[in-house]
Amino acid sequence: MTRSDLLRQLARLVDEGVPVASAQIVEATGSIPNEVGATMLVGTGGALVAGTVGGGQIEARVLEAAGAALAEGRSRLIGAKLTETEAGGVGMMCGGSVKVFVEVHLPEPKLVLLGAGHINLNLARLARGLGYRVIVVDDRAAWANADNYPGVEVVVAKPEDAVGTLELDAGSFVVVGTPGHDHVALAAAANTPARYIGVVASKRKAIEVVRKVTAELDVSGLLPRLYAPIGLELGGRSPEAVALSILAEVQAVRHGTSGAPMRLTADKLQCYLDEPAPRS
Repeated sequence: MTRSDLLRQLARLVDEGVPVASAQIVEATGSIPNEVGATMLVGTGGALVAGTVGGGQIEARVLEAAGAALAEGRSRLIGAKLTETEAGGVGMMCGGSVKVFVEVHLPEPKLVLLGAGHINLNLARLARGLGYRVIVVDDRAAWANADNYPGVEVVVAKPEDAVGTLELDAGSFVVVGTPGHDHVALAAAANTPARYIGVVASKRKAIEVVRKVTAELDVSGLLPRLYAPIGLELGGRSPEAVALSILAEVQAVRHGTSGAPMRLTADKLQCYLDEPAPRS
């Protein structure tokens, strides 16, 4: 298989939404079983899809690392020494060493907006630029349409009727913001494996909505995934500001971070400034 064939296959898999990792030798020293630029494609669980980085133990290590990278959703750089006895060796006799960059290609996560109101309208606009597959669901065609939601998948139906048809998975995100039937939409979302289910509401309303849902079904599997009220405390009450706070929280959950500020406090920054500057 030529490199062009491999790249075409990678592009096809990405277009089809298949999770895949590309593993490419980016640096090498000494004798190695392949060359810099050699690439292979790896599927979930570390399954070889196509290509090779040289076979043997080095390929086995890369397959394992690529499978782990896919499971974590994070690309990584790995190194290996192609020796039998040296620390870090993989049991090969080539004698060289390689660095392999494993790049993860995951499907765009689905961001399902239940309700086509002003907040979700602004949320859709922001989310499209961050690599989400946005789907808006509302039974009001005057609100849920391509004019209001360009570039977004629009489903004109009651959210509770549509949710089960959207093939949500453990990487999906759901925002509940309907005009008056949030508890029904939330109950439907609770029956999906979505990793994040947020409710656009005040604290008082959020408790009321969740209480209604708990009266109808077992929510033990919902509560750890539930973000109610939705969003981070960024300030501002306009639809644009609320949408930003929601997407900030969604991003933090997507990437497994806390959403806490990155700034150095004044005291900590002063400590660094008091230290001698490093020599250039």
